[in-house]
Amino acid sequence: MIRLLLVLSCSALAWPGLLRAAPPNEPEVARLYARGLAGDEQAVIDCIAAIEETLATKPNDQLARVYLGSAYTLRSRDLGFGKAKLDTLRKGIALMDAAVTGAPNDANVQLTRAVTTQALPGFLGRRKIALTQLNNLVALVEKDPAKLKPDDRQLLYLNAGEAAKAAGEKERALELWRRGAALQADPKLTQEIEAARARP
Repeated sequence: MIRLLLVLSCSALAWPGLLRAAPPNEPEVARLYARGLAGDEQAVIDCIAAIEETLATKPNDQLARVYLGSAYTLRSRDLGFGKAKLDTLRKGIALMDAAVTGAPNDANVQLTRAVTTQALPGFLGRRKIALTQLNNLVALVEKDPAKLKPDDRQLLYLNAGEAAKAAGEKERALELWRRGAALQADPKLTQEIEAARARP
């Protein structure tokens, strides 16, 4: 996607439908987050402030914490080259990891971290981590599908397939996409899966 320190310049394209994967608890935060994904820098700043305000009163809200971490990765995308960019990205990753540690059985928190991690540029060395996170989540929801809503499971299969393909596991990618397409939970996600399956 980019070179050293130019983080997530294409995140709106890299995260199709991330918001469907367990939106933040508050509609205003969800709206700001969606605008931030689309590239609105001020919305990212406002989203971070709103989530930090939520966490000040609900410090154990791990869904808010994982979205705060994801929002910080978006903020790093918007910063110029330099130490602040990398520090902001590291803060976002640390917040997401802390959220998963605080809610290890919450598949929505795990999905948000995994999809965000997958969207990070390859030079950061997080692709294998994203693949592991997505594979672990696939195993979890296949044992207990109720852990995620059908459209969130479909989003998981889309992203797990993309991660598998990037790792050279084309057959696994095709199988994951087949499972995701079979859910038919969200027409847009079904279309994205079919497009992924059709790409060489």
